[in-house]
Amino acid sequence: MAITSAATSTLSRLARTGAKLDKLEGKLERVLTKEHQLLKDLRKVLQQNAKAGGQAGSKDGFDTGTSGAAAANRALPNEWSPLDLGALRETNKLDKSKGPVTADELSQAIERGTEDLDGNAAGGEYRAFSEWAAKNQDRLTPEAKKVMDLYSQYAAKGDGKGMALGDWKQMVKEMKGVKDPAAADQGATKALEGLDKLPKPISGEQMAKAIQSGVRDADNNTGKELKQFQDWAKKNDSKLSPEAKQVMSLFEQHAKKAMATGDKDLSASEWSKMQGDFKKVGDISANKALAKLDKEQGPISGEDLLGAIKEGVGDKDNNTTGTELKAFQDWAKKNKDRMTPEAEKVLQTYEKAAKAAGSKGMDQKAFDAMVKDASQHKTFRDDSVRAALEKLDGKSGKVSAKELTNAIKQGTADLDGQAAGVEFADIQKWARQNYERLTPEARKVLDVYEKYATQALSKGNTGIPTSELQKMVKEMEKLDVVKPRPVIVA
Repeated sequence: MAITSAATSTLSRLARTGAKLDKLEGKLERVLTKEHQLLKDLRKVLQQNAKAGGQAGSKDGFDTGTSGAAAANRALPNEWSPLDLGALRETNKLDKSKGPVTADELSQAIERGTEDLDGNAAGGEYRAFSEWAAKNQDRLTPEAKKVMDLYSQYAAKGDGKGMALGDWKQMVKEMKGVKDPAAADQGATKALEGLDKLPKPISGEQMAKAIQSGVRDADNNTGKELKQFQDWAKKNDSKLSPEAKQVMSLFEQHAKKAMATGDKDLSASEWSKMQGDFKKVGDISANKALAKLDKEQGPISGEDLLGAIKEGVGDKDNNTTGTELKAFQDWAKKNKDRMTPEAEKVLQTYEKAAKAAGSKGMDQKAFDAMVKDASQHKTFRDDSVRAALEKLDGKSGKVSAKELTNAIKQGTADLDGQAAGVEFADIQKWARQNYERLTPEARKVLDVYEKYATQALSKGNTGIPTSELQKMVKEMEKLDVVKPRPVIVA
């Protein structure tokens, strides 16, 4: 059978491919031979260094700067060991970081890269770290070089691949004991000195400004800056407001997130996210006070709002004209339909005092004066009625005849001669604001009260005689009738 030209061409290509493969195989064999010889040479150097290691004042291989110094203490067998992927992931993280690599950073990388205990700590894992260190000698601090030397010494004890668990734990312990000199970050130091000068409590806004001032410089030093702020916060815990502690927590989250990826500075995007989170930190005490108002039913009286302001603003966190004021203004805007005229006047009084105090906030004297001025704007003028109605405000759902009767009994029981005067006016005002919450029987209770009060007023009296009050209450109590359930006849 004749061979076609196409077949001839195919055979020719196969022949050329085979020749290339033979050539590549020969080249690979030569590379492995050189690698094998290099490992033999490295073992000799290792033995020499081990003998010289006990001499006082001897330098480690990384400090000498000699050729092949990084591999001076490599503990490898007489066979090639592949680079470990877990160790390579850690060295890649170090590559992405900026600035000097400290002892702490290298120790953590080695611990993470070798903790899988796959029997490769003295083999491919060690090879990955030692080769990386050789290429990055100029980035290693003197202490980081000591960490690498410790790894070399423990790797030399292994069988060329694995490391005994006890040796590995001891190695990690000794590595963590190597510390770089703690040089304080100047920007963070200056910012914290500013916080030291402020009176307590430190507000969230003040803490945020200090962090922004102390950390904004791109100096590859976020780790030290974070630690300085953490140490300061720990020593000054009693000086920090809840908001300042929350801001500090947010800083820790963003800084650790950045450093976990190898960054030594907050990236522009991470910085922007942190700034946004800082702005979301409202005034915790003000928010708690306003949350109580949210749980109440019906309109907000002047007394209600002033009580919330006293609770939410009286914490002396230097924030009376900042986030606290804004929290109350925002709440009032969202709840405009619940604000009584008196509550609006209370808020206006607060705003006026805050404007007069300026950005520095109200001191105690100014705050007390504001509270006294706002106290005149009362929705309910009678104290006993106010107390009784507050119980109804705290109740959810409909107000029954019995509940309203008890409130009227409590509000008029002080015998101050105002059952048909101020007390009656207060209850009528509350009833108008909460009429939809009253059951049909409760509305009839109001009618009974109105009948007795108007009779007294027609005679020129603001009080209702005791005998008449008793008759009124009995009439109200009769309205509290529980309707019997219908009897179903089988």
